[in-house]
Amino acid sequence: MERRKLEIPLNEPVTIELLYDQPQIGKSSFGEYYLYSVRNGDEITSYSLFAAKEVHEQLKNFKKGSKVVIVKTVEQKANKIITRYDVKAVDTEANQKISPGDTVSPSTDNYFTAMMASYQDALRIQEILKMVDVDRCAITLFISRTKTNGIGI
Repeated sequence: MERRKLEIPLNEPVTIELLYDQPQIGKSSFGEYYLYSVRNGDEITSYSLFAAKEVHEQLKNFKKGSKVVIVKTVEQKANKIITRYDVKAVDTEANQKISPGDTVSPSTDNYFTAMMASYQDALRIQEILKMVDVDRCAITLFISRTKTNGIGI
């Protein structure tokens, strides 16, 4: 039986569970593709997710049973429309990375520092403006900080 194709809607978080450790990787007339088998919500239905390279680069670090949230956003830069994907692990025991032992110390991780500052600033903005989505605001600040400050590990 053929699986249904899972589409990631714009600006809506989608939670998926990986059904295998690795995707099927192949080539088509459109170039290389990354086909993941996933669940979205229920325990019965499985879907095919053709992941963009950006999504694959983030998903490949997770193993079977990992649950992640994917958010698709677009932005316009000059005359170009740029699609971005944010992939975050859902906090569960199954979400261990494939390469165990990669523990990150908050004191040496510039991304951690930038994210903490972004959330603190987003909370202050919410106090002032009341109707601000703290997560989206923090993510926007984080992206801006890491791109403009050249933060790296």
